[in-house]
Amino acid sequence: MSTESIQFTLRERFAAPLPEFYQRRIIFWQDEDREFESMLDELYIPDVTILKLTGTNNFAAKKLLLHDDLSGNYLIYNPFSYADPKDNWLLDIEKFSEEYRADLISTRMNELNIEASPAMRKTVKLYAKFFDSKERIERLKRIGREYHTPLQLHIDIMAVLAGLNGGSAQDVFIAALSAGQDEENNAVLSNIKKFGNIDAFWQLVRKYTGYIHEDGKTLNLFSAHVLLTALAQTMNPSVLKGLERFISDSNKAYCYSIVHEWRNREDNGALWELCRSVEQELHLASRFEKQDIETLLTADIFPSIHEVILSRFFSEIADHVVKTELMLKTAENRRTSGWIERFENYYDCLYYVAKMQNFYQENAAGFHIVEPKAIWKLYTEKAYEMDSFYRHFHYAFGCTLKNSNVLLEDKLKHAADYVEGLYQNWFLKELTGCWTKAISDNLAALGYVSEIGKQRDFYSHYVKPLAGKNSRAFVIISDALRYEVAAELCDTITRTTKGTAKLDAVQAVFPSITKFGMAALLPGRKLSVNDGMDVLVDEMPTRSTDERGKILCAANMNSVAVQYTDVLNMKRAERRELVSGKEVVYIYHNTIDAIGDKAPTEKKVFDACEDAMQELSNILRIVINDMQGTDVFITADHGFLYTYSPLTEGDKLGKDAISGKVYEIGRRYSLTEPSAAAEYLMPVRFDGEIGGTPVKGYTPFDSTRIRVSGGGENYVHGGISLQEHVVPVISFKNLRSTSKKYVEVSNAELKLLSESRKVSNLLFSLDFYQRQPVGEKIQPCTYYIYMTDDEGVVISDRQTVIADRTSTNASDRVFRVRLNLKAGAYDKNKIYRLVIANDTDVPEEAEFHIDIAFADDFGFDL
Repeated sequence: MSTESIQFTLRERFAAPLPEFYQRRIIFWQDEDREFESMLDELYIPDVTILKLTGTNNFAAKKLLLHDDLSGNYLIYNPFSYADPKDNWLLDIEKFSEEYRADLISTRMNELNIEASPAMRKTVKLYAKFFDSKERIERLKRIGREYHTPLQLHIDIMAVLAGLNGGSAQDVFIAALSAGQDEENNAVLSNIKKFGNIDAFWQLVRKYTGYIHEDGKTLNLFSAHVLLTALAQTMNPSVLKGLERFISDSNKAYCYSIVHEWRNREDNGALWELCRSVEQELHLASRFEKQDIETLLTADIFPSIHEVILSRFFSEIADHVVKTELMLKTAENRRTSGWIERFENYYDCLYYVAKMQNFYQENAAGFHIVEPKAIWKLYTEKAYEMDSFYRHFHYAFGCTLKNSNVLLEDKLKHAADYVEGLYQNWFLKELTGCWTKAISDNLAALGYVSEIGKQRDFYSHYVKPLAGKNSRAFVIISDALRYEVAAELCDTITRTTKGTAKLDAVQAVFPSITKFGMAALLPGRKLSVNDGMDVLVDEMPTRSTDERGKILCAANMNSVAVQYTDVLNMKRAERRELVSGKEVVYIYHNTIDAIGDKAPTEKKVFDACEDAMQELSNILRIVINDMQGTDVFITADHGFLYTYSPLTEGDKLGKDAISGKVYEIGRRYSLTEPSAAAEYLMPVRFDGEIGGTPVKGYTPFDSTRIRVSGGGENYVHGGISLQEHVVPVISFKNLRSTSKKYVEVSNAELKLLSESRKVSNLLFSLDFYQRQPVGEKIQPCTYYIYMTDDEGVVISDRQTVIADRTSTNASDRVFRVRLNLKAGAYDKNKIYRLVIANDTDVPEEAEFHIDIAFADDFGFDL
């Protein structure tokens, strides 16, 4: 910088208005490197005395400024720096004076809010190449930080070179590790070498992670060090015996924080690959395989931990060893663990195998009930859950096949064989055998089961009492909505809507197929069939929506029938116009049967069940909001029977078992002339329920299929198994907030149970309590738990608690949560806060004190 430029700047500084209460201006010109000492004699600043400090005139200068001349303006040239501020005799004067620096570094430091200290100047000089680029300077400036110590400046410069917008050393390490394990082709490290300081980077690494870098060492060693040190934070040290060279005990919390934060980012693919690479190189899977499940549940850094856990369970299940309690505990533990998104379907499979096994153990002796009504009650209150568990297992199993894990795929398939045996050979066989034995006399004599509500009475029992009394009855009929699916749907809409929902069950008309079930749900005095086996109501056809609408109007002229898809495509005004003046509205929905009834898609029937529940929840919302519906019934024409495994010849019965004229035959039923006979089939009286052409019905005693051409054979209906025969009826009533019965939907609350409010270890556990069991208007809620300092900065990992427990036993609703504080110094006199947050409610906080001895025994000397 030229003398003229310096002189011009200083004249401007001295000519500027004085701060309030100041009578004169003193400026200290700091020039530790004596770059401008020779210019002093050339300077002339009017009315300003230039005083040069020599190192021996400090006392004289201080006396001059504080005693001899109290009004004159002074420029004090100072070429000295002091390691200890106490050695600076003029420090008190500097505090109330101004500072000036003439060099480029000083200008740059001022521009970037870098404190003008010798240590900071040394750091800035270290990055001369970095500051050669205006773009890099601008990016550092945009971070917007003030720098008082070298450490943060080092970190932010490295962050810029790593392509980040600021952050912490942890972010820099993640960026470097994400850029690849070949140091020569690692863009982040290459940038730091070219424009930064690679020694500073490795010093940062050592300071925070404990890893000591040496020339020639590969990045793989750094990666292994970080991952294994993180693993050591939560896993028993005995598991890692022999790998101590990769572990720094004093840096476990920091390394755990790196992995935890990185894994929770959307772009964690590089971490996954890194974990896989380290697992393979160090043969970690074989090490984990020697541990018990309880030990493995303490950690989740490496994906192979999940694979070892799941492989062991699936292998045991295939060998008919099913540890239900441990499996349920494992599924609960893992659902909030790291990498769960890649394994959650496998854990769902594990969970539902355990639930099926529990049901089996509770009913291992089989079912020995003789009263049909008692069996019906057993199924509709409890046993239907087995169908639900089976459905959920196969839904999750199907999801695993879409993106299968090579190590788990075959093992799960072998476990699935056990599930098939449990469901088909035990549950269906035992329950269906008990049921058919109990109802065979009723079906032969009456055509239906006495003392159990009938589908044919649906309109008169549910719809007619509401229609025409200043109210409107909506009926949503979902083809093949099985009872267990409806039970889940009922629970969902109870928890997520403002109304109440009750689930009933009625018996389907035989045969349990669409044309009979749809007709049975209509009003009218007489159900009949013609020679072509078309189903009529009061001699009116029932096949199409328009035909069913005419039958509805015959009973109540203010009625309408419409397809779900048509309602979906209507605008709100069109929906309101559709139901204006109407008292009965039938909406027909078909998702499950449309998929299950076709051979190419029958294996997707459980996917269709999930879709159906979402669609029915949506149409219910439309009915409530757009059509002002208050009373809504959701029901079905029939259920269905589905088994996943291919059927054997022993599961099929030939048509030749029937002698005589057959009018219609399906895999689960046959309609014949009255004189026809059949072996191995149960007779069902037809004219007890349905008139017209004389007909006799037959159905298998068990889950056997009649061998017919076309269609699928795993998904069937038409018979009298409980899965086919039990028809759900959900009675939903929407409530206004002014209603006495109205209850607001709320989240299950999570409260801190642990009494101590002091933390004395970086790794600690707390107990939480779910106040209410999920059910009715209490819905599940996911909570995020973490610690913050007094400024709201997060100082721990974030743990997840899914409050969805339904048990009425309070002890069953306790969650133990393990938190890891980030490595650092904590002030035992400060207040820290535990935060319990979800996505909707105001977060709750609890005050804590942290008293942990922290020793930062490694300096940063650059």
